[in-house]
Amino acid sequence: MTLRRWKLWLCGLEGWAAGLLVLSLPFTSFPLVARLTGSSMVAPLALLPLALLIVVWFVPYLLRSGRLPPQSLPLLGFCGAALLASLLAYFISIPSYQSVSLFNSEIEALVTLAIGVIFYLVIAAWAGSRQRLAFLLRWVNWSGLLIVVWSLVQAGVWYRLQVYPEWMVTLQSLITTNGTLYQQRAAGFAYEPSWLAHQLNMLYLPYWLAAAVSDYSAHRWRLGRLHFEHLLLVGGVGALLLSVSRVGLLAFLLMVAYLLLWANIRLVHWLQGRLFRRFPPGERRTRVLRFWFGLASLLVLVMVYGSMLIGAGIGLSRYDQRMQKLFDITALREQSFLHYANQLVFAERIVFWQAGWEVFNDHPLLGVGLGNAGFYFPEKLSAFSWALTEVRMLMYHWTTLPNIKSLWVRMLAETGVVGFAFFVSWCYVLWMSARFLTHQPDRLMRALGLAGCFVLVGLIIEGFSVDTFALPYYWVTLGLVTAACESARCLPLRGTTPIGEEA
Repeated sequence: MTLRRWKLWLCGLEGWAAGLLVLSLPFTSFPLVARLTGSSMVAPLALLPLALLIVVWFVPYLLRSGRLPPQSLPLLGFCGAALLASLLAYFISIPSYQSVSLFNSEIEALVTLAIGVIFYLVIAAWAGSRQRLAFLLRWVNWSGLLIVVWSLVQAGVWYRLQVYPEWMVTLQSLITTNGTLYQQRAAGFAYEPSWLAHQLNMLYLPYWLAAAVSDYSAHRWRLGRLHFEHLLLVGGVGALLLSVSRVGLLAFLLMVAYLLLWANIRLVHWLQGRLFRRFPPGERRTRVLRFWFGLASLLVLVMVYGSMLIGAGIGLSRYDQRMQKLFDITALREQSFLHYANQLVFAERIVFWQAGWEVFNDHPLLGVGLGNAGFYFPEKLSAFSWALTEVRMLMYHWTTLPNIKSLWVRMLAETGVVGFAFFVSWCYVLWMSARFLTHQPDRLMRALGLAGCFVLVGLIIEGFSVDTFALPYYWVTLGLVTAACESARCLPLRGTTPIGEEA
């Protein structure tokens, strides 16, 4: 084989590896990967094509003096802080927990962090051109179509038959480690319904919503003004609703609220320009009128969004039986917030967050080391928490180390303010990168920039539901945003065009 053919073969192989990586993202707990990694829950199938892409492209890229994106520097700082905190954990008194090893717990936690970071770095470095970005987005659409179809099939079969046929149970056991199909809830190819909502909110729905707003499509097919992403957006919202994930639905509503707020602010600025164009700028009367107009606009927006929030609460209380007592504040008035949370079947998460916060209060600078917060749970859980069934099951019947169930509280407890500051700084850098992309003339760049904003907004809420670093969805999306920034710097500048208008 000649050198030229060898290079072409490697180029084709890395393209297939990147495409398969994205296509396999819906599978969060694949049995084969679980056996290879030893994890029964977080075992994404995408690890296999990721490993192939690392071998055939990423390692040679680094050996050829390939550079990492500058946006990754705060993230690497977070990794350094997490490693330092884990090493220093051997110099503090950490309680024992059943037969769990401190060393094994830290290694597992550091490996999950490394998996997420590698997903981000590989995508950010490989997809550094417009052609590769469009290529990956087409695969995102096809993998998202798999999720939507399988979720709708699950819901349709359940609501029609009230039971799942044997072939569906068998198929689910082949693609997930628990093989569970949930009553009245769609899980797609994920381990559980909340993970389905997480993958939709952290990758698919942000891109589809941004593509619809930006009028961009990664495919040539169109039906008038409609394109493939429009149809996927409708199906994706349906799959999210069928997952019946409260945190997932709240995260998506926050993305929509951000989009509406962005549009409202632009509308207010446009109205100001139209209404006050005849008034001489700088005059006191003009400033006073602009002030009162701005204040009135703010009050209107507060009332509108307040009404939307109340409406969303009413709809959720009727949609999800766990939220039927959302507006019943008797327990809150007569007992405590934890009793009120318990009647909404949410108290378990609150007490885990409280325990993590107590750990952070005792070790605020660097925390107790990645993966070690669960060792403190028996002494940090509140008295109320021991009355909860899930807590008793976790403490007395399970042998695994308990987790905080919140990414934000976990980072504070395990890496302290130093690690938390690095991670938030990374999010801020990516926020500014995404905002930069929204002002680009290219629709693809604008769509990815807006998708990045949606993901970072949604991550605020999703970070109170998922606490693992190994689920690759926000890593992949933010990697695409980072790669798009690199590509946008190479595009010819033609001025800026508002989102949704023809460039």
